[in-house]
Amino acid sequence: MNFLPAACNRINAEHVSSNTQQIYEQTLVLRSQLGDEAAFAELLALHGPHLLSFTRNMMRSSPEQVEDLVQEIWLAIYRGLPRLRDVGRFRPWAFRIARDRIYREYRRRKMPIQPLEEGEMEELSEAGEPSGALDREEMQRGLEALSPEHREVLVLCFFEEMSYEEIARVTDTTLGTVRSRIYYARRALKTALERKMI
Repeated sequence: MNFLPAACNRINAEHVSSNTQQIYEQTLVLRSQLGDEAAFAELLALHGPHLLSFTRNMMRSSPEQVEDLVQEIWLAIYRGLPRLRDVGRFRPWAFRIARDRIYREYRRRKMPIQPLEEGEMEELSEAGEPSGALDREEMQRGLEALSPEHREVLVLCFFEEMSYEEIARVTDTTLGTVRSRIYYARRALKTALERKMI
């Protein structure tokens, strides 16, 4: 006889689907590390559109560079894949490579990277974020006015739907810094959008 309530017997299909997807992706990474080109092609199909979108958003002032840069990013991912130890962290690792290549391109082209103010490094809670939701179209309009550090955290958080932990891995910062940057990035974006409306 089953003494568990019926609700306990239900399996959360979304959770199972998410776990199945993660296991499948990890298998693709392992196979790719062993030289399986078909598995790497699948990884490219899974993550290619996201890395392209991230690169496009980060290189808004130089759209003609995006395709070549994405090719470089995937070549770096392919070459670095055998050294990836935690296959469960492929996504933030791949985005970190993309970020590094993008910042290298900023330096090469002498594109301005404004240093962030020291006050931004203080610890903030997620509840401390500015009120008022912004939709994707509004964000797209204001992204170009932001510093690269602010732009990247907004893109990773709201477009790529990464957790704060994943964003911290991609940007090589602490959780407190990620929270702070998202807070200030939203404020800067709101200000930029208000200026455009004047």
